[in-house]
Amino acid sequence: MSQTFESIFNDNVKRVHYQVDGLSSEKSHIQVVIWPTFSGLTDFEKGIADRIASLGFSATALDLYGIDQNPVEMDEKMAKMGALLAEADPLHRLLNELTQSACDAIHGKTIVHVGFCLGGRLALEAGLHLENSAGAVSFHGLMSFFRAQSAEKANTKAKILVLNGYDDHLVTNEDAQEAKRYWKSLAMDFQFMDFSNTVHSFMLPSANNPEHGSQYNPQTAQRGYRYLANFLEEFI
Repeated sequence: MSQTFESIFNDNVKRVHYQVDGLSSEKSHIQVVIWPTFSGLTDFEKGIADRIASLGFSATALDLYGIDQNPVEMDEKMAKMGALLAEADPLHRLLNELTQSACDAIHGKTIVHVGFCLGGRLALEAGLHLENSAGAVSFHGLMSFFRAQSAEKANTKAKILVLNGYDDHLVTNEDAQEAKRYWKSLAMDFQFMDFSNTVHSFMLPSANNPEHGSQYNPQTAQRGYRYLANFLEEFI
């Protein structure tokens, strides 16, 4: 792991994750790990955790960057995201460390990763590369996730759900097809849902920049929540 990566994401970084316990005994073995956008842990991710917990599942919204370390300006957000995604090995070690820190008594838990934008890609990375992951859900996440070097090194038992805006300029048709071909080559269980008239960041109420292809879509968001709820029910 490079010193640059450590200095940004490990050295003296103190994190406080947002944990909400579900109240359903039949779902108590399921732990949902929520990966944030490139803005870091915000009220949006905490609200998602609350919403998932209302369905009976336990949920943890991860503090990706650490207390008081969320980037504010766009160039800072892009720089941190670039450093995070630069190399596969340090990224996957960090994902594993944060997952374990988020899941008390991790052994015996059914862990499902859910993420938005950057977090959508991180959810896919965790699902594919962390062997204790049962599933991954990506909301408007990029398809440029690191591929496993071989089928033997991939967590092929994980179920994948991708919820994508058909008009998201950050996910081309070729990007989508390549991801599908890759998962098919591993005989993985995947679903890829396209939503019409929908661009990037469709789940984020704060997204309001249609000129740059980022816009909240309340109808699509409600559909996305229903798909997520149905997917989580598969793990009971």
